[in-house]
Amino acid sequence: MKKTGLFKIIMYVLLGIVVMTWIVSASYFSEGELADMGMYSIGFFDYFQLIFSSFAFSYFIQILIILVSVGALYGVLVKTGKYRALIDRIANNLRGLEFIFLIGIAVTIALITSIFDYGFALFIFLPFVIEIILTMGYDKITACLATFGAMLIGTIGSTLGYNTTGTITGILDVDLTTGIIFKLVLLVLSIVTLIVFLTRAKRVKKGNVEETSKKIIALSKNKKAKEVVENEEDSETMFIGEKISNKYSVFPIILILSLILVILVLGCTKWSDVFGVDIFTKANDAINNFTVKIPQFTLTTEGFETSKEEVAIFSKLLGKNVAFGEWYYSDMAIVSLIAALILGLSYRMKLKEIFSNMANGAMKMLKPALLVMFIYTVIYFAANSMFFPTIAEHLLNIGKGFNLFFNTIVTVLGSALHVDILYVANYMLPQMAAQDVSATVLILLVQSLYGVTMFVAPTSAVLALGLSYLGISYKEWIKRIWPLALILFVISIVINIVALLVI
Repeated sequence: MKKTGLFKIIMYVLLGIVVMTWIVSASYFSEGELADMGMYSIGFFDYFQLIFSSFAFSYFIQILIILVSVGALYGVLVKTGKYRALIDRIANNLRGLEFIFLIGIAVTIALITSIFDYGFALFIFLPFVIEIILTMGYDKITACLATFGAMLIGTIGSTLGYNTTGTITGILDVDLTTGIIFKLVLLVLSIVTLIVFLTRAKRVKKGNVEETSKKIIALSKNKKAKEVVENEEDSETMFIGEKISNKYSVFPIILILSLILVILVLGCTKWSDVFGVDIFTKANDAINNFTVKIPQFTLTTEGFETSKEEVAIFSKLLGKNVAFGEWYYSDMAIVSLIAALILGLSYRMKLKEIFSNMANGAMKMLKPALLVMFIYTVIYFAANSMFFPTIAEHLLNIGKGFNLFFNTIVTVLGSALHVDILYVANYMLPQMAAQDVSATVLILLVQSLYGVTMFVAPTSAVLALGLSYLGISYKEWIKRIWPLALILFVISIVINIVALLVI
């Protein structure tokens, strides 16, 4: 599998941040004013301490856990002997409809992200979808664009997505639906652009691995021909699945994946915050508060004493459980692990074999997961050094009033440095909101340019996961994708200009 080249780039980014801390003073924006905090220069030992500390941050750890848990699930799936058969069956049944399937998947993922915004939890299904796309004959960049790229399209046109739009509107203290017409237009235009770009999708003929190996040996003296064949061999993914003949049905796989999807929708959809549905919260409270009288036995110096006490029985037995609508990465990680265990038992695997397959799958996903974690260290460096608000202040104060050009620069640079929309909004938005500008414009500007930036920035966690999982080099991705990113950027700017003129 090819290396993405992102590790080296992130190292340079971190070193760049270190240099900036020796040039630019730290500052903090609070209550409408920027407070200068002096130089927060990062030294030699500080550099490594920040890296180690970032890997202990609970939010980052949850991302690592969900990705590795998905790896464990697929580690079992590929050993069932029916996973590959299911992939091939779907691909064969859709013969002649490959492009429709590709567009359907891309649009579905974009809409799910725009409305529900499940983040990395959606990755549970992406290896399955990617394998179908590859089996249909599309190349890896197309598969990455139709899945991970579609997630970013959904971010650009986020309508009700709680992690994106909800975070931004929460900081600005406005309704979630603020500027919804502009968001819908942005979403539709972005999806149409993606569809048009996917019409240029490359199809590749996947050859037999054994035959490919023979070609490599035969063409070993021809360097160019050898590279072509090796690229063909590299079209496989880490969870391609084994073709094993057995008597079992594909039904358990379909059932388990369907149940996971139902649990994802029920558990991770913000029912109360976004849709005003509180039935799950009330039901969870009722379960946690349900009490029964049980006998209590206490050993004292005088002997056994008995009494009856009301106990919240389900709360005691289940521990701390969270209502549907409040689930997050750690909860879906548990679901993935339980699903892996049930799948293994359904296909008559021994417990030792199940755990071995889970471990192998988790180890395969460890490298992409660690790369994503490493990218999140950029946030830790930027947030702790606090040099960016000083740069942003100088850019935002150029000229009089709100300047779209310089606000665009601040948003793009801030997005690349703060990686996650949660940190982008919290560390940048209050400072930008101090300008005399509509909240709708700020919402559109931040969410659209953040999404576009994540299409090309080496610090994009979603992009890094996609490239690392599929074995696509960052250079190769940029070479193919830059026209799409440029068009999306132009669309975002035009929508923001229209919003400025209308509002």
